[in-house]
Amino acid sequence: MLVDVFLLAPAVVLVVLVFLAGVSAETGLLGAVALAVVSVAWLLVDAPVEGLILVVVAPGRGLTGSDLAGMAGLGLAVWRGHQALRSRRN
Repeated sequence: MLVDVFLLAPAVVLVVLVFLAGVSAETGLLGAVALAVVSVAWLLVDAPVEGLILVVVAPGRGLTGSDLAGMAGLGLAVWRGHQALRSRRN
């Protein structure tokens, strides 16, 4: 049973990441922080679904396609956080 939950974790985290990315424009700074946290969680749990290495960083290490989802989530979180802070100032 525990093994099944472990294998399900990447799918759950990815669904939450996509959902938070979709609503991040409406959720403000709190949504941006949540998206950043889930994006980092994705980078920690995506090992079972990683594919081919796209960019080699070191022998046997590199950037994979699944890593791009976490990187995109982090980038969007930074952008949405910046927008939320800028709108608070105005």
